[in-house]
Amino acid sequence: MSGRKKRRSCVGGGKGRTNFSEALDGVQITAMSAQITKLTVALANLERRRVAEQESMSETVQQIKEQVMNLARRPTTSAPDDTDDESDDDDYVEPTP
Repeated sequence: MSGRKKRRSCVGGGKGRTNFSEALDGVQITAMSAQITKLTVALANLERRRVAEQESMSETVQQIKEQVMNLARRPTTSAPDDTDDESDDDDYVEPTP
């Protein structure tokens, strides 16, 4: 024997206390593992939702771009020149009898 004794770190110093601490640690580890699993699932769900929203926004942006390009390709129609400053009453033509 070396003459040194190992010190136990738990209060009470008995084997029963160590087993209790280990059991308590095991329960805490199990609870933490369950929490980690729950958070991991929630994170994966959020990521899927984010990707789906990003894809949806990309599709919307693409549709808007196509609509703008279609508008740009349309020939422009201009209104007939009506530059006289007189009232529009003189533009009316009476029906012929």
